[in-house]
Amino acid sequence: MRHTRWLIAGLCAALLCGCATVRTLTEYQSGDPVFMSGTRLDVAAIAGDRPALNKFHATPPAWPWLDLPFSFVADFFFWMLPHAATAAPGTPGTK
Repeated sequence: MRHTRWLIAGLCAALLCGCATVRTLTEYQSGDPVFMSGTRLDVAAIAGDRPALNKFHATPPAWPWLDLPFSFVADFFFWMLPHAATAAPGTPGTK
């Protein structure tokens, strides 16, 4: 029960700070990075990499360390899985 409370508190905190994946996709402008964009935005914010942050038109979340695992999972589902489904064996265009 105690771990469940910590998990719920962590999820609520992540939602309150704003997900980088959602921000990069909703504030997308032509030329912005798309592949694993939320994860890349979080890593750039953690590292303090200004040139990388300038590639995005979205602001990083307040707590990128807290958002990083959630953005990675969201990026995986938004980007990787649709591409994996189209490259499934037996579909046209695959070997």
